[in-house]
Parts: sequence; structure tokens; C-alpha cells
Amino acid sequence: MSASATPANIIIKPRHPSFDLRSALGRNWHGESAFKTAFFNALSMTFPVGEKYFIDSVRAFDADVDDPRLIEDIRGFIGQEAVHRREHRNYNEILCEMRGYAAGAAFETALQARVDARKDNSRFMALMETVCFEHLTAILAHGLLTDPHWLDGADPTLKAMWQWHAIEEAEHKAVTFDVYKAVGGDMARLRVALPFVTRQMFADILDGTWMMLKADGQHLNPMVWASGIEWLFGWQGVMRRLIPQWRQFRKAGFHPWDHDNRDRIEAWRAHAEPNLVHVH
Repeated sequence: MSASATPANIIIKPRHPSFDLRSALGRNWHGESAFKTAFFNALSMTFPVGEKYFIDSVRAFDADVDDPRLIEDIRGFIGQEAVHRREHRNYNEILCEMRGYAAGAAFETALQARVDARKDNSRFMALMETVCFEHLTAILAHGLLTDPHWLDGADPTLKAMWQWHAIEEAEHKAVTFDVYKAVGGDMARLRVALPFVTRQMFADILDGTWMMLKADGQHLNPMVWASGIEWLFGWQGVMRRLIPQWRQFRKAGFHPWDHDNRDRIEAWRAHAEPNLVHVH
């Protein structure tokens, strides 16, 4: 039996799209909402550091994996994450230039410093954390692809970019988990780590959101925060709807593909992927 549990019809390979980000990033591109725009922009700000950490965490186990399908999955995962890192670095540079976010560089430096401080941790711990982060990005991706509240009113170019990223997160959502299991990892430690990783991820995103709203003079506006918290965690909040998937991590015998969203991937491939502008 293969160590890879990714469905046979899911081929993990990097795409190389090109997006005209300057047409949107200079303004509140998400339905004119200062909070939603800052939240997504802050999420983008975390990616260059995060994606490199994920790549390095998996690459550390290259010599420990001998299953051909899983080796192929790892190569696809690294390729996709490398393109994400490149595209979001470009996104962040344009954003900070156009919006005057002088604190953007310091925000990323602080993230990198925290990663660097963990360099003496074991490679196994880094992989374990990466599996947890990948669970979070997988459920965020599914929400973005299925719940219209995530991107209703967003600029079409930015909407297309975030959907492309979400599709690839869905495609490779099981790779780090399969590597972790292949090298002897157990679910008990993952279940302990997930709440801490979740807290760190959202702390970083909300720190970035605060930084951008402060630069825009909106950080003390109660209406901005009230609408944002309602959008995230209200009765119909986009994050609230993801809680059942987050909790699936605790289920005996859990695997990321227990939540099968191949229909969403296939629909995007058929209808949206042909419209991406590709560069080589």
C-alpha cells in the first residue's frame, strides 16, 4: 500500500499564474471593507515566511521517504508552495508600496525572527507544526471555495488569485500528513499541537490586520472591528462555520481526505483554470 493517500485523480503540480495586482491593491479591494481587505492582506503577509518553513520542514525528511507516489507528492507540494511564496512576496511588496505600509517589513522580520529562534528544535517538531498549519490552510481553503461570504464583493483579480491559492492548498492538503505518518508520527501529538498552532496563526493575522488598519487610521474605529468580528465569528461567521472541520482532527483514524472536496477542485479546473494567465 502506498504511503500517499491523496486520491489518484489529484495531481499535485505547480501552476504559474500572473495577476495584475496593481489594479486592486491600492484600495480597499474587498467590498470597500477596511477590515476584510486588511485581514486578507495580513494573511498574505504571513505567507513568504510560512511557506518557506513548510517547504524546509518537509524537505528535511527527503531521505526518509521511499514510496514513489509520496515522493512525487512531496515534489508537487514543494513546487506549489514555492510559487505561492513568490506570488505573495510580489503581492506584499506591491501592497506596502501602494498603501504606504512602512511597518510591513518589520512585520515580516518579526515572523522570520520567531522561525529562526526555533532552529534548534527537532526536524520532527517542525514537521508536526507544519502538519497542523496545513490542516488550518486546508479548511480555510475549503471555506473560501464553498462559502460565498468569504469573497463576496471582492475585486475579480484578487478573488481569482485567492481561489487559485485555495485550490492548490486543497490539492496538497494531505502531503505533510502522509509524510508525518510515514516517518512514525502519531495523532496524539498532533492533537496537542493543533490548538497552539491555531492560536499562533490567528494572532499573526490579527497583528497584521491591526498594523494595516493603524496605518490607514482605522484601527480605533469600533464599527470597523465590530463588522470584522461579526464576519469572522458571528452566528454566520466564516470562521465559525469551519469549527466542525477543525474538530475532525480529533477523530480516530483521521485523514485530510476524509473531507473529500474533489468536486470543487474539478469544477475550478474546468471553469476557472483555463482563464488564468500563465507565465513561464
